[in-house]
Amino acid sequence: MSYKDRFTFSFHIPTKIVFGEGALKETVKEMDGLGMRKALVVTDVALKDNSMVKSLMSMLGERGAGLFAEAIPDSSLEVVRRGAGSFRKTGADGLISIGGGSTMDTAKGIGVLAKKGQDDLRQFIGLGKVGEPIVPHIAIPTTSGTGSEVTMFATIKDHEAKVKNLISDPHLIPPVAILDPLLTVGLPPAMTAATGMDALSHAIESFHARGYEPIADGLAQQAIRLVVQYLPRCLEKGDDVEARGMLAIASTMGGMAFQNALVGCVHGMAHALGGMYGLHHGLANAILLSHGMRFNMPVSAPRYRQVGEAFGLDPRGKSDGEIGEMAAQAVEKFTRQLGLPQKLSEVNIPKENLTEVAKTAVADPAMRSNIRKVTDPGEIIPVLLSAW
Repeated sequence: MSYKDRFTFSFHIPTKIVFGEGALKETVKEMDGLGMRKALVVTDVALKDNSMVKSLMSMLGERGAGLFAEAIPDSSLEVVRRGAGSFRKTGADGLISIGGGSTMDTAKGIGVLAKKGQDDLRQFIGLGKVGEPIVPHIAIPTTSGTGSEVTMFATIKDHEAKVKNLISDPHLIPPVAILDPLLTVGLPPAMTAATGMDALSHAIESFHARGYEPIADGLAQQAIRLVVQYLPRCLEKGDDVEARGMLAIASTMGGMAFQNALVGCVHGMAHALGGMYGLHHGLANAILLSHGMRFNMPVSAPRYRQVGEAFGLDPRGKSDGEIGEMAAQAVEKFTRQLGLPQKLSEVNIPKENLTEVAKTAVADPAMRSNIRKVTDPGEIIPVLLSAW
């Protein structure tokens, strides 16, 4: 693989990763390392009374300033505002998020408002508008998919406008991530599959994103291998701690890859569908991924060789286009194996509104980082139709 067109790049990943069965017990030690005296714990409504959250609060003792258990799927501007209010009221000087991607993104938003002394996150939407370190944040994922524990991105939804807004700033990257596979063993099979496909989409999309480079490629290829090997095992036996742990690592590696290489058209379309119809992000990516790969084939077919190899395909004697199509078919076969929906029509996305979806998708930041330049919604409508 030639990198002549990407011979200059910057790779950035400042997060300390603490991994292991029972790693949750390292939380207080990591607080000390960050100089964090009292932490506001951020989680979602469903986990409020879960044993993992109760265990964390017990470990923290007086170091726990309070529990903000109002994070929701597709976190909102209002939830972040309330969280910032709780942060100030409790006298916290740091954040611990425990939950999925929306919970970690909620904590990032709270950290911005807490640092800035503001109540409205909208002024920080976009690229590089935070501009300074936010309050310390320890991210503890309970799903294996988003990679938010190692990225500079937070997606916060404006529910009135039905739009997912992206905040992107290096200062949002959590300084510490704790990966404890025991926290993911209770995740139901359907959610395990959907979030696992989110991790796979991050890895594959980093191959056809404009910022691709050798370090990100290496992380992405290994992430694909791990997802392909261990996600089915997690579905077969939910308490397989080794499989859960390897899937958590794959998710984090995928996050590291797209943190630096960025993502592309699949995420642009998925963000639009999530904003307009509330479609789960991982599920949207699962349905759209092979179609996005085929859309990018004229530009990125040579890069899909690494994807094919990660799936265990033999590229010898095959043209770039042939191995690219084999890789796209491998993705489709894998999603069928997981029992996930294959088409947008199966998840009640109205065909007559795909033009509006395309318009929103083309304006998404992820679409702008796609390796094949997209300027007109008309270019994306056929991709959505093929996925419908």
